[in-house]
Parts: sequence; structure tokens; C-alpha cells
Amino acid sequence: MSRKNIQFAPTTGNETKKINVAVLAEEPLGWGSGKHYFPAILDGYSWTAKDRIYRMSATYLNDKDILQGKLNISDFDVLLVPGGGVGDSESIIKGFNCLRNVKKWKKNVCRFIKDGGGCVGICGGAALITGLTTGSGSTTTTFTERQYNKSSLEITYVNSYYRDLAMPLFYPFQRKYPEKTGAMAYVFSFAPGEIVDGTKVFTGGVPIDFPICHNHPIFSDYSKDTIRIRWWGGPALVVSKNPDRDVKILARYPSQELSENDSTKIYAWRYTGGIRGLLLGMIKAFRFIKTEKESLKKLLIYAYFFAGDWEKSGKLIKLNFSNKPCMTAEIYPNENKGRILLCAAHPEYMIWHGGHIDEVDDNNFNCIATGFHQWKNIAKLSDKAIEELTHTWWIVRRIVAWAAKVPNDHLPPIEKGKITKKEEKILSEQVFWDGRTISQIRDI
Repeated sequence: MSRKNIQFAPTTGNETKKINVAVLAEEPLGWGSGKHYFPAILDGYSWTAKDRIYRMSATYLNDKDILQGKLNISDFDVLLVPGGGVGDSESIIKGFNCLRNVKKWKKNVCRFIKDGGGCVGICGGAALITGLTTGSGSTTTTFTERQYNKSSLEITYVNSYYRDLAMPLFYPFQRKYPEKTGAMAYVFSFAPGEIVDGTKVFTGGVPIDFPICHNHPIFSDYSKDTIRIRWWGGPALVVSKNPDRDVKILARYPSQELSENDSTKIYAWRYTGGIRGLLLGMIKAFRFIKTEKESLKKLLIYAYFFAGDWEKSGKLIKLNFSNKPCMTAEIYPNENKGRILLCAAHPEYMIWHGGHIDEVDDNNFNCIATGFHQWKNIAKLSDKAIEELTHTWWIVRRIVAWAAKVPNDHLPPIEKGKITKKEEKILSEQVFWDGRTISQIRDI
């Protein structure tokens, strides 16, 4: 019997079912990601449901592994695509869809889903998998928009939506229209935030109270109507009319736009450094790499972070995400019924309460490495921030389990997250800022 036809049949013993998750780990542009959160959340996690024990295993896969056919239903139940330097970078690279390796990569991922495998896309990972519509309708105008649109695997009935999208610094018309960077302004923006007691923490993006839908097993037994999840520049989602498959909306963006909320709105900054600023950024990056003993492979991405100067524009970043879906679940329409879960937010990341976003001072040399915006007056965190850090880890486990075809009444419990001492040390470095620029850059 092939793996794709195996069902989770009823059992009377303490049978253990292993769920194998492939975590895409490729960071093709050298831009970092939060991929390391997923082994901490998933690997070794187990739970018991009706006398069956489930245990998750997480393994990194790179592009070369997928090209070599290592992503298959004999070895993996789910492919998880993180955001940031994985999903967003891949969205740009896989937009070169005329390249042979890109075509083969997409074909192999699509085959995995068509064979019955599950796929979970987080933030930029959701953007990678889907096509893109924009505020101008179906037309994509910037290089970034075109690449995100062409990266689509053409296997989902859901599209991503951005009103505007462009990479800061590289958008050629940003001097006049800096607001056209859109949601990317929330990605490459934040200096470490400040708690009311003066502690500095990494707080990129916005914690949002997303209204949820209870008509799906992932949230059917969740007692509240909203869930606070960290958002960091992900798209809104659009479900096409008359789908050819079962598609469910699990959560939506709030009715109030981020740009209409005094605590969460931000204004675009514009790059003014020209070629000279890029050269200075290259020099700063080289010196930085030497001091921090980093790889020269990171020279270009660090030059991007250090290029300056930037100045305030006073132009509001508008998203137009109000009431649009942010999480969807669908089943591929063939006999194998592979499952696709798209989530525009980051349930793996820490959340917080209170505070507001301020613009940093416009000094003599602003750059992405030091940030343009900063959270202030954040409410005091729990001890070691464990509650805030693990607040939505149960969602990660549930969406992966659902994508792996775990029965609806066997999904992992809704419970507070726990981490080991080893993970506590690693992940605490992703919460509290130690004052070093290298730490700040790694959190972008």
C-alpha cells in the first residue's frame, strides 16, 4: 500500500504515529529568517488523542534537496515554508520562472502536494506559493510585485494581495513615491522596542488581534473570537470565486486598518544616499563582517542594511487589508487530497501588549541596520517572556497536524507552550536585545 493511501484508522492500543515535517531552510539572498523556531516548536513534540500517540519530527530541506527529489510522501507528511529570508527571498528568486532549476523545483513541490502531501506557508511562504493581486487590480507594476506573482506554484485557489509592494532602497521611484514600498516598510523598519521598565526587546511588525472563524477544526474548540498573532509584513489573502475545491477562511484581518490606528501606523522613509551611500554601505559592511567574523557571502545583504542616508517622508503606509482573510485552508481536488494551509501572520513569533510605534530620530546617517521605527511603552513581559514567546505555538502545531491529515478530533491541544533550557537560551537571544548591531540585523 502506498503512503498516500494510508489513513489514520481507529486503534485500541497506544500506537505512535510519527509526523515528518520538512522545513524549507533555503535563504537565497543571505537575508535571515525565523526558520529555527520551527524545530523548537515541532521537533519531538508529542500528544495523545484517543489512545493514539502522535510525535512530530522536523527536518531542514534546502533547494538542492527538493531538486534531487528528497521531498516525497514516503519520507515527509508536510512541507513548511517559513517567511522572511526563506519565503520572501524565494518569492523573488522563484519569480525567475523561465530558469530550468526553478521549473524543476516548482514541479517537485507541486508533485508532493498532488501526491497527498501537506503544505504550510507562513507569511512570505504563503506569498511564495500564491499568485499576487495588487491595489491596481491584477496588474503588477514593480519588480518585487512581478516576482512575487510569477513565483506562484499554481496549485492553490488562493492569491496574495498587496496594495503596493517594493523593496526599500531598490525601488527606483521611491524618492517621489516612498509609500509604494507598502508592507515591506514594516519588514525593513524596526529598531529594538522598549518595555515600560526600559528593557529592549526585538519587536518587528505588529501583534494583531485577528478575528477567527470557528467553522474549521483548527479553531472549532477555541473559546475566544480573536487571537493575537504577530504580523510582520505578510499579505492579505484572496479566495477566488467559485473554487474547484474545499477552501475555508480561518481568520481575517481586523476591520480597522493598521494605518488608521495611532498605535500601529507608520510612515515611509526614502533613501537619499545614491551611489555614494551604497559604496559607503559596502565599506561599512566589509568592516562589520571583519569585526564580527561573519562570512563574506553576507557582504551584499549587509551593504543593503548599511546603505544610507535615509530621511522621513511623512507619507503614510496604507495596506487596505481590512476584513480580508489572513489564514486559509484548502484541500487539493484529486483522490490524494493534499492539504494547503496559508497563514499571513507569524504564529511562531513572540507577541506583546500595549505600546505604540514611534519614528526614530532623523540623524546624520539613518539606515536599515539601525531602523526607522520603534515600539515604545510596551507592557511588562512575563518571566523570561515565555508566555509571550509561546503564545501561539499551539497554532503552529495544529496547522501542521491538519496539513498532515491528522483526524479533526485528534489535533494537538490548545495549551501554553513550553521550552527546554537549551531552547530557552537560543530563543531568548531572539527576544531580548544585547545592544549589539549584529543582533539587531539578525532579527530583521
